[in-house]
Amino acid sequence: MPDDAERKGIGTPATRAAILEKLIAEGFVERKKHGKTTNLIPTHAGISLITVLPEQLQSPLLTAEWEYRLKQIECGEVSAEDFIGDITEMMNDLTKTYQVIKGAEVLFPSGREVVGKCPRCGGDVTESKKGFFCENTECRFGLWRDNKYFAAKHITLTRDHVTKLLTDKQVYMTGLYSQKNGKNYDAWVILDDNGEFVRFRLEFDRDMKR
Repeated sequence: MPDDAERKGIGTPATRAAILEKLIAEGFVERKKHGKTTNLIPTHAGISLITVLPEQLQSPLLTAEWEYRLKQIECGEVSAEDFIGDITEMMNDLTKTYQVIKGAEVLFPSGREVVGKCPRCGGDVTESKKGFFCENTECRFGLWRDNKYFAAKHITLTRDHVTKLLTDKQVYMTGLYSQKNGKNYDAWVILDDNGEFVRFRLEFDRDMKR
């Protein structure tokens, strides 16, 4: 550890112990025993977190500097408002300049069930509470459960519907509601995505495998 960090300190033993327990509880670090020795080993999630964090936040010098400032506040040498103001300014600068690491979604998979492949980028499409979305954050492909197109037809998109649409680009639906005559009908729903917008169209009397 750098001499400056050692000189300024990186928190009390109690504080460090609490931080380590928090990291273990959140799944970023795990304990591994080797004989009578217990080692703390970073997990995949912990390594991924370090990968995406700005370098400034990874440095023990920052922790040491903040600990030193806190001691100055205790002694009345620095005001708490100034300290919080400096942290706020640093966070604002980091959020303005930070660039998302390409492929970060691979480092932090959602753990949601995969329902198919994205028609735009080939990434995994997973199911969430609001719909079905590509795991690639740069892609922005998604099929919402409350899609207006299907809501007008009194249909709620299901996992089976979406799996078929992603696999075959089409799905046969029954009981579609017609706003024109108030009757129900059956039809093939075709997924017609242009790479920017998701669109659907209907086809009738198609000689296709359901």
